[in-house]
Amino acid sequence: MVTAGTTANGLGIVRGFGRRGIRVIYLDTVRGSIARYSRYVSQRLKCRGSSESGTELTGMLLDFGKQLTRKIMIIPVGDREVLTFSKHKKELEQFYYLPVPDHEIVLKLVNKRKFYRLLDELKVPHASTYFPENISELRSMGRKINFPYIIKPAYSLPFQESFHRKCFFINSARELDHASSRLKKKNFEVMIQEIIPGRDIYEFYTYFNKEAEPLAFCGWDKIRQYPPDFGSGSFCRSISRPDAMEEGIKVLKAIGYHGLAAPELKKDPRDGRYKLIEINARTTLQNRLAAACGLDIEYIAYLDAAGYPIKNSLEFPDNILWIDDFADLASCLILLKRKKLAAGEILRCMKYRKLHSVASWDDPVPLVARGINICIDIINILIQKRNTRRTRTF
Repeated sequence: MVTAGTTANGLGIVRGFGRRGIRVIYLDTVRGSIARYSRYVSQRLKCRGSSESGTELTGMLLDFGKQLTRKIMIIPVGDREVLTFSKHKKELEQFYYLPVPDHEIVLKLVNKRKFYRLLDELKVPHASTYFPENISELRSMGRKINFPYIIKPAYSLPFQESFHRKCFFINSARELDHASSRLKKKNFEVMIQEIIPGRDIYEFYTYFNKEAEPLAFCGWDKIRQYPPDFGSGSFCRSISRPDAMEEGIKVLKAIGYHGLAAPELKKDPRDGRYKLIEINARTTLQNRLAAACGLDIEYIAYLDAAGYPIKNSLEFPDNILWIDDFADLASCLILLKRKKLAAGEILRCMKYRKLHSVASWDDPVPLVARGINICIDIINILIQKRNTRRTRTF
């Protein structure tokens, strides 16, 4: 069973299992999902309007589990699902294999305040981070720190749903005041974090067994991302960077991690070290890049759950390219406008054969659905801007 998502994350996993002839049940929990249109979905379960506690989702899964004749595996795609499944792990494990750690371990990664304090304890290099207790302290603390920096939330999902962005980029006292005013209306835990200069961002994807040992991992440079400043990788190239992987693995081993994880790091040109940005306690958007490198991480987790002996798969080829359809085009257009990308660089990239996040000859409908969703989003944005202008006029 694969949980839902609006990106190609869930779609890649559905295709990975479906192409192996393994029956896929798709748990559809969000609007705008493109994976539901995949020909590899054998059965679709719909659960909308789930609460933050996840009680509706858990109840539905328990009811469904009672109908099963054997255990099946659930692969969570989003943070909300990981939090729900880890919280109700004992109940759900009656009917399902769950590649997720205990709830307290998940919180250490999902809650960014807990996460950066954990990195301090483990002496793992990361961006300098400050923890104001309230909006008043945020304003005063923010004036004492050199610009630019970002204000980011402890929990990403509710922040993104409210502001449609991952963080606030702060380059002046005026921008600090504006962000503080917007946050005053919300009850979000936030932090201030320095921006590591440069563009060398590295991510790797791994699966840790119940003994907290990595059975497989695969990594890549994020050549471009969308949104360009703080976003998901939109154009990536596989490459092994042991010094970066070592930092992420150190943290996961220290907390006794079990499950799928995707650590992300950025190389600091000031000291040449890779510094940990975050560890996603779930699958990654680039999961098919790992599979193309011979490391189908979700399938390895599936075999491990079923009790098959697995050899550690810790080597992979360099220079396999992956592109996120539509998102990378948007990233290129923004970078061209900012004069941070040359047209020649885009043309050179077009020469090479690439894996596509959505486009696929054997499963074409999700690409059409993605295009329609983007058109709807653009229309909605234009309507909102028009309504905003009218409100200001009156």
